[in-house]
Amino acid sequence: MKRVGHLPQNFVAKAIIKTVRELPNYPDLSILDLSCGRGEILSVLAGDGCRVRGTHYRSDDYKLTYKSGPDFLAGLTIDENVDLTKSLNYANESFDVVILSEVIEHLPNYITVIFEAGRILLKGGHLILTIPNISRLHSRLHFFWSGTHKLIRRRVSWDITPDQLYAYHINPVDFPLLHTLLHHAGLHIQRLGVTRFKIEHSYLLLFYPLYYLAVKLETSKRIENDLHKKGERDLFRWMRHPAMLASEQLLIVVSK
Repeated sequence: MKRVGHLPQNFVAKAIIKTVRELPNYPDLSILDLSCGRGEILSVLAGDGCRVRGTHYRSDDYKLTYKSGPDFLAGLTIDENVDLTKSLNYANESFDVVILSEVIEHLPNYITVIFEAGRILLKGGHLILTIPNISRLHSRLHFFWSGTHKLIRRRVSWDITPDQLYAYHINPVDFPLLHTLLHHAGLHIQRLGVTRFKIEHSYLLLFYPLYYLAVKLETSKRIENDLHKKGERDLFRWMRHPAMLASEQLLIVVSK
């Protein structure tokens, strides 16, 4: 079996592979990896016997040119020039699994791709999402002091041209908004997973009771109707989740 390649964050790829392998009917699954980079994830899943397909946004994608190293794209079906801010050229209910790993924070707008993922997933299928977790406690503390999100990559600055913006985290993902978009796409969050927890930040968990109370108060006010109340209760469930508070990247398992 091919090993996972040298991603800038290899632990994220490993967490996704582990998650997909735990899905029902594995490996008899059709999988689409949107903006699949060098194909590290798809290569492993194909080696297990899954039917896989990937997409690239453009040929000079920073994931392809970032650094030299193994390239697992040989033998994989890759669709080129797939713009994730537009409708996808795939039939309704055509995949068991859609993967969006470290992608939507690079898009100027991720509403379309969430709805498109819901459209192309089969009933009972799964969307696997990973995003930089700006809600983790360390990031919240960083924002409190600096007014800026805790970034894994450097911040966009004046030396970045408009054509290079897609390679940076230009759209930090607001989880409450994502939570709502998934619901309207006919999807629901099944579980949250941890990609990596840095032990040196564990002291922040001592303040968990305060975070619990703050989130409880925030999701209990300005309730306007029963559907709003139901949504806020579900949001509270995930906002107080250990993965939300501690994982460096948030791994979200969504089902249709």
